[in-house]
This record gives sequence, structure tokens and C-alpha cells, in this order.
Amino acid sequence: MGYSLWLRWILSVPGEHWEQILSVPGEQWEQSAIDNYWQLISQGLRRGDMECRKLCLSILRLSLATDTAALSKELQQQYERYITIYETIVLGRYINQIQECESDLDRLAANSDLDPQWLFTLLASALDSSMQDSTRKFIGNWVMRSKLAFSPELLEIFQDSILPWATQGHLFVSSLEIVHDRLRCLHGELFAGYIQSLRRESPVQSRVVHIVVESIIQNRHSMFAYCTVYLLEGLEDSLDESHASRLLELPKLPEVAQDYVQLKIPQTTQVNVADTKFSKRDLLEHRVSHRMRLLCEQNAGIADLEGVWNDMESIEFPKGLLMLVTHLISHPSVIRSVLGHPNSAAYLQEKTHTLQQFAGTKMYVFASLVTAVRSAVVGNPSAVGVLGLEDFIVGIAEHPPEPTVDFMLEEATAHLTPHSYEHYFGNRPSLGFAAYLDLVSRLKEDQDLVQAILNRVFEPWRAQKAPVPSVSPWKNKLQLQVLLLCLEQYEVASEAEVHKILDDLFRVLAVEPLPSLRYLLEWIAVRLIMRYDLADSLIARLKTKDHHSNPKHLASLMKIGAILACTPDSGEDFAMQLATTFVPLAASSKVVVRHEAQWQVPILMDHARNQGWVSVTENTVLAALDDYIRSLERFHDPPLERLHGRFDPVNDHTLSNLTGGKWFELDQMEAPLTSHEDLKKIYSRDASPESPASCIRLGPKIERPTPQVEAASDATKPKAAIGRRTADNPTALQTKGTAYLARTLSPVIPSRPQNLIVVASLVDNPHNLGGLSRVSEIFGASALTLQNQNVISNKDFTSVSVSSHLHFPIVQLSSSGIPEYLRERKAEGFVVVGIEQTDRSVLLGSEEGVLPERCVLVVGSEREGIPATVLVECDVLVEIPQRGVTRSLNVQTAVAVVLFEYERSLGRGGELARGAWRT
Repeated sequence: MGYSLWLRWILSVPGEHWEQILSVPGEQWEQSAIDNYWQLISQGLRRGDMECRKLCLSILRLSLATDTAALSKELQQQYERYITIYETIVLGRYINQIQECESDLDRLAANSDLDPQWLFTLLASALDSSMQDSTRKFIGNWVMRSKLAFSPELLEIFQDSILPWATQGHLFVSSLEIVHDRLRCLHGELFAGYIQSLRRESPVQSRVVHIVVESIIQNRHSMFAYCTVYLLEGLEDSLDESHASRLLELPKLPEVAQDYVQLKIPQTTQVNVADTKFSKRDLLEHRVSHRMRLLCEQNAGIADLEGVWNDMESIEFPKGLLMLVTHLISHPSVIRSVLGHPNSAAYLQEKTHTLQQFAGTKMYVFASLVTAVRSAVVGNPSAVGVLGLEDFIVGIAEHPPEPTVDFMLEEATAHLTPHSYEHYFGNRPSLGFAAYLDLVSRLKEDQDLVQAILNRVFEPWRAQKAPVPSVSPWKNKLQLQVLLLCLEQYEVASEAEVHKILDDLFRVLAVEPLPSLRYLLEWIAVRLIMRYDLADSLIARLKTKDHHSNPKHLASLMKIGAILACTPDSGEDFAMQLATTFVPLAASSKVVVRHEAQWQVPILMDHARNQGWVSVTENTVLAALDDYIRSLERFHDPPLERLHGRFDPVNDHTLSNLTGGKWFELDQMEAPLTSHEDLKKIYSRDASPESPASCIRLGPKIERPTPQVEAASDATKPKAAIGRRTADNPTALQTKGTAYLARTLSPVIPSRPQNLIVVASLVDNPHNLGGLSRVSEIFGASALTLQNQNVISNKDFTSVSVSSHLHFPIVQLSSSGIPEYLRERKAEGFVVVGIEQTDRSVLLGSEEGVLPERCVLVVGSEREGIPATVLVECDVLVEIPQRGVTRSLNVQTAVAVVLFEYERSLGRGGELARGAWRT
């Protein structure tokens, strides 16, 4: 109420100076009163609700407007800009607009003539707990990166605003990221670095230390455990004994965090280890650990394992014992003790399965368990039958262990201690995955096991139904890696079985959308075809005349064919047959098919020249096609997917490529689970030359591109927007579009133009039709035709159309009636333009592709495009020029682009558009 009355007083006398309005006649304002005036506005902006903040901004704006004598024009502009920035950040709350204010914030912090209190007012308001998380995160990160000059106000902001925001646990969790093979908590590192710089620049360093320590102590029961770590990291070595003694009151933290805190406390306050009393649980754990180490050095049996297991269970499986028992469970003497004893073998399988379940939530168990199982199998192939490998291998393939958030935070914290990751957790999970894949590659002697694993892993892939989502929660690259290794070892029973497996592979390949998974499926198919000499069956599949039902699958078949043709055992006849099938495919109306054929023809021709296959190289049709393709600009600048997707079935068929090849860059949906170095470590552990051989060689290390990594201080900084202005030239701030007002506010409301009709009767998806209605209405179409008008009541249609269908005519027109409808419109003087990629299409926006003013725009169906019966009625066909490799646009997006170009061309070249079609 007070701020509302305050604003009314200022508004009551327009143009009068605020001091005259609010002062008692005959009295002058003292400086303290003037300071209090501005301070009250600042407090309202900091602590008020949304309405109060709007009132205070208006008071500030009007107060400044009446103070022209004291403020220069430039300073008035700076204050006006400040108010706009405040409105954008605190009142607007759209994060994309807030990010655009960064250069303005930089200028306020660096060289602004404004009173610094206004910058701190803005920061305090934006960091208020009532603000959106995205706003607080942006402003908080900006403060920690900006290196603001030290002042008492900055220390106040740090204590009252930065600390409450920056100590939230989700900020630490969400910023966990692997950088140069090391897991880091980027928010924690940035926060600690900010505290360090604040403490070093402060003339009263003890004050900063006191604030941080008090925050830790006061919130010790609710503070995120790892926040304590990074707060202490920020203080470096500035803790004295008084602070350290208080920190001993902290509740027990997770292991690594507790170690770190103990290391930060000055040694004089440490508890004497000799005086520490160990619990019965600790003593039992120590005894069991000692016993297990002795058993691993002796000939332990299943009875020894059972006794140790019962003791572990009584103390709830502590970490150290879980890591040790994996070596005992797969010890050679334990394996020998259960051979020929079904009950003992069943017990061993049960405990192996239990440890595998532990590995799902306790990541440190995984590498220890898998390396131990692999060593047991390599050292004694009989272990395959007693360890339950089928469930073990399939279980990991279906549910690869993933680190929990707590484990990741512990790993990130370990780098802050003098100890390594291995000190706390043993071998890294990547070594476990290396051991796992190497184990799968050595199962050839047990064909029943290989077949069982193959069938269980492959079955869910075979059961997929189209359309398949790009990402499914149940499938991953590891399953296909296991499938490949199993098929390399599996001995099929008959030719029919080979064809059945190959048919299933092609069926999966036909529906799989993800490029990296398609690469693995193609790899598997190529190896299977090579192994059983089935290349001729591929030619029959490629001779199909149906390019529309699944063009992506046809493209994969072409790629597989070219790969096979370039293998050492391939011959000239196969290359010639393959090249012959590529000729019509290179002219396909489907872009995916046409592009793939054009990529593969030069590869095939280069190989034919190297082999001296004259029937291929001297064929005039193939030579002409090859020359034409090489003349295309994109041939000399292939997209990365072409470079990363290359495959040599002989040289690239290695475990190193399977686990870390460049093909991972095709979509980057999953990172490699292991590395060449891990595989080398595993190979060095082979017990003897009599060990089962791997079905695939290790191969050389694959060099993959290293991503550019930002410094920790820049990790949370938003990326620069296109065309971002500098601090000296501030960017415009976004508002809602107002282009429609030019027409709405006109005294004469014009009628809708009658020169543009959009024919969408071939489109049947309600969502797409709603989008077409929206863009057609926005760009001024006179009518939109639909197959069935009832679709406008469909919720998918209305969710996108946003009532656009109420503002212009929707005409019902069946797909069979389109040709006659187009002929009638042409008789009225319309020109029919189809949006389609054909050999006679012209590029939209080119000299030949200028759209006529009286235009009927025909849109094809999502799957088949424009049918031939409609194509013949089109006067011209246009396609949209593109730079990327995706090759197609959603139908509503494509129409929006064409309609925009229609409006643009009429606005800047209407006469050309009208005249171009008169002839």
C-alpha cells in the first residue's frame, strides 16, 4: 500500500521534481533523507512481490525523469537501460531473454556510472528463492565468473544470496561431467574457485572464512554432503584451530567426503587413532578380510566360501569385503571343488548372481567381479558350466551397470584428496566392460551357451514393431556388440538357419532409426554374408522397384553391397551386377536412396580400377555416372557421418573398433564403455597359451576426435547467441511479436487475399494438418483443402492449429478429386505448384523458382509424397534448398518455408512473379 501511495503522489504532479512533491513546504531534504529515499526503492525491488517490484520500477523511472538537472543524458539512458534489464531478468523470466542481458550485466559491473547499489539490487532480486531455478542459476554463475570488485555490498550478496543458492544439492548433481576421462563436478569447482578469489581479494579474509564456516555449522544437518567439501576447498588452508574444532561437530559424511574433511582439519585437532575404539562390526570385518586374503592364497573350497559369505551377510556386505569375495568366488580351487557336485555348483551360481545384483547399485563391485569371472574361464574352461554364464552375460547386456549419483559424487571428490580412484574403489568399470566383452569372445567351445546367449539377446530386437522410437529404454549398443561376437562363434546347423538369421537382421535394420545401431547391424550382416558366401542374395534384394516403402533400408543394402564388393574375396562379376543395380537407384525419386547410390558408385569404381576390372571401369554408363557424381560439390566435402560410418570388414573388424571406433560419433547417444588401454590390460592377464582363443583380434587403437572442453570457470556459462552485441552496443531484448498490429490497428481492415490456395488433401496426420492450418492462415492463404473436414475437431489438430481454422475457409476435397480440382483452378488463371523433390524440380528462391501470385500450392503425403496423377497437373515443382544432411523436412515446416518465400517474393518482386507465368 505504501509504495502504491508513493507512486500516486509522484503521478499527481506531472513533471514536478520528486523532492518538491514529497517534501514539507519550506524545508530542504537532508542527504541522509535522500539516501533513504533511494534505499527504500532498492528494498522494495529486493524484497517485494511482483506487484511491489513493478511499483518500485515506476517510482524509480519517474524519480529519475524529474531529476534531469542532476543527471546527464547519458546517465539517464543508463538508468533507463538498467530498468529494462531488471524487467527482463526479474519480471520477464524468459531464460533466452535473460541470457541476452549478459553483455549489459558485464557493462554494469565494469564501467557503469550508475550507483553500484542498483547492480546489487538486481542481483539480490534475481537470486531470491521465489525466482525460477534457471534465472537463479544464470545470475549465480555470472556472479561467480564475473570477478566483481570487492565491496561490503558484495560480501552481503555472498552471504544472503549466493550461499543459499549455490549450496543446493541439485546444482552439484546436474553439473557432473566427464572431462578428459575424469569425472568432475563443474558447479562445485566453480563455487570453490569463487570463494578462493573472494577470500584473496577481501581486505578482511577472516570475515569470508567466518561466513563459510558458520554456514557449514548452522546447516550441518541439512547441507548437501559434497557442498561441505567444495566450501572447504574454497577456503584452502585458511582454517585455524578454532574453526577446525567446530568442524569436528559435523555429522558423518560418505567415505571420500569424510576423508577430505579430515584432511582439511589442522592436524593438532585430529583425534588420535590409537585412542579410537573399534566396534564389534569393525573387528569382524577386519577378521573376515584377513581370512579371505589367506583363503585366496590357499586351496579354498566351497565350504570356506559359505562360511565367509555368512559372516559378510551378518555385517551387511561392507565395501571392502564385497570387492574381496569376487576373487574368492572364482578362485581355481573353489571352481574345482564344485565340479561334479550339482548342489555346490548351484550355490556358486546363486552367489555369483547375487554379486551381479550388487554391481547394479555398487559400481565398485562390477570390475572386480567380471575380471574375476573372466580369469576363471580363461584359466579353466570348465568354469563355464559352473558359474551360470548365460544369465551372467545376458543380464549385463540387458542392464549394463551404471553409477549412482552418490558414487559419481564420491568419484569426483576423490580427485581432491591425495588418493586415487583405485584407492577407494579398485579397478574402474571400463576395465570390467573390457573383461566382459573379451569373455564373450572366448565361448566358441560351448556352442549351446553361444546359441542361448544369441537367442536371448536378439529376441527383443526381432520382436520390435514399426515405427521404432529413436531411443528405447531397453536397448543399447552393448547388446549388438554381444550379438556380433556370438554370431562370429556360432556354427549354424543348416543353410536355412543362416538365411533365417540374415532375414531377421535385415528386418531389424529396416526399422532401426539410430545411426550407430544401424552401423553395428550392417557390420553383423556383412560378416555373416562373408562367412557363408551369401552376396548373391543381396543383389536380389537390391533389384526391388519399390523405393518408397523403406528407402533407409534400401540405402543400407547398397552400403552393405559396396562393402562386400571391396573385400579381397569378391569378384568382378559381383561388382558388375552391383554397379548395374546402382544406376537406376542413383536416379530414384527418394532422396535417401538417390544419395546413397551416388555415394557408393565412386567407391565401387575406385576399387574396380585398383583391381583392373575393365568390364566395370570401361562401361560407358557407369563411367559417365561416376564422372557426374564426382563433379558434385558435396562429393569433395562429405559430411562427418560419411567419414565416421565407413567400414572395412577385414581391417576394421577388431575389438578396439567395436568398443571405441569412430562410429560412436554417428549420434553420440552412448559413450564407449571401455578403451583400448583397458583391453590391453585384460589381454596381458591371459593365464596360458591353452586359454580359449578370442574370435576377434584386438587391433590397433582407434583415434577418435577429442571434444573441445571448457575450463571449469566457463562450464556453466551459456553459449554465445548468434549476433550477440558487445557491452558497448547492447542487444535488443525480445518481446511478443507485434507484426499483426499493423493490420489490426489500421482503420480499414482489408479482406483476405484470394490468390493463394493450399491443397493438403493428401496429408492425413491430424498433428501435421493442424500445423498446416496454422501456417496457412498466418501467411494469408485464401483457403485450405482437407480430405475430411471432421479432422478439425480432433484434439491433435486443435492442439497445433490454435484456432487458426476459424479465421479462413477450410474446404473438403477428397484425394481422388484433386486432379479435377486443379484443372478447374487452372482454368481460372491459377498456376499449380507442387512441393516435391523430382528430377524436374527447381530450387525455391532461384530465378526459375519464383512463385506466381495466383498460386495453388499442392502438398504431398507424409510417406508417398505427391502421386503421379497429381504431379501431371502441376505446372511447376519446387524443392527447398538445404545445407545439412537430414534430407527432408516435416510437411508443415516445408509449407511454412514456401509460404514465407511466397510473401517475400511478392513484397520485393511482385511484378516479376506475376509476369513470369504469363507465358
